[in-house]
Amino acid sequence: MKQPIQRGCAAVIAVLVLATSQTALAEVCIIGECSAMTPEFRSMELRPNSIALLPARSTLTENGVFNSESRVGETFPLENYLALSLEKQISSRGYEVRRLTTDEISEDQQLASLVNAANQRYDEEYTTMVAFKVDGVKYRRYSVGEESRQLANYLGVDAIVFPRMQIKGASSGSKWMSGLGIKQSQQAGINMEFSVVHARTGDVEGFFGGVSGGFGNPSFKKILKKAEKYMANIAKVATKKMPQVSEALKPDKLKKNKERRELVLYDPVDEDAILDDLEDLLGDDDLLGEEDASIED
Repeated sequence: MKQPIQRGCAAVIAVLVLATSQTALAEVCIIGECSAMTPEFRSMELRPNSIALLPARSTLTENGVFNSESRVGETFPLENYLALSLEKQISSRGYEVRRLTTDEISEDQQLASLVNAANQRYDEEYTTMVAFKVDGVKYRRYSVGEESRQLANYLGVDAIVFPRMQIKGASSGSKWMSGLGIKQSQQAGINMEFSVVHARTGDVEGFFGGVSGGFGNPSFKKILKKAEKYMANIAKVATKKMPQVSEALKPDKLKKNKERRELVLYDPVDEDAILDDLEDLLGDDDLLGEEDASIED
């Protein structure tokens, strides 16, 4: 008699937990179905030709019956396949893509510092986008500022792409609950978005996202086993509304009562030009004199 009572109690508790739980993935999925661009990006006034694609930052969890276990250590192969798929999709639209790898970044201390600073600044804006939806991109509400401009200048590109991905796999326990006909609020799925941040503005000029579809409620094990297939699919979906590099789009209908932040353009930093100006200001003799003095000392 004890065993049926324990099962009954477990089922009741499970229903209560699943009925009241909310996931960040579900909220982001709504945003992931959207794309948004500034008027200048749509019109090609601020359409980049060359892009640096940063490694994705991702969260990966297994959707258990009573908890959601983080699987951060297993994201690397998924992020690698995603980077390759995004590079393929974006390049096919005519953009020149420089895909940065974690090895390349770790071998260059200055690059690593710039990437970390830009990622940290972008994550602050990404949190706001999740909370207030991506329509704000159209009104130039989100900026990664000087951090993104410095990184783009260091890499010699027109724009930086910041990918973010959330993966939730169904566990065997959650599948068992589904088999009993108990509806779960935590559904398995993949959500991926990326922002295009222009070096001339430091602003998010374009935001594109996608939600995985046609795969049912995949288990975590299945997602890992077929990582290449899943990442190719989500990259294709997410880039669907990204225009060709030379494709001008019709203007968006912007709400008149929404304030639009002013467009400010920054000239790219030319370090060689700065050094030349400094030499002209000081004069070659002054520079040589300082070197001679240091030698004599």
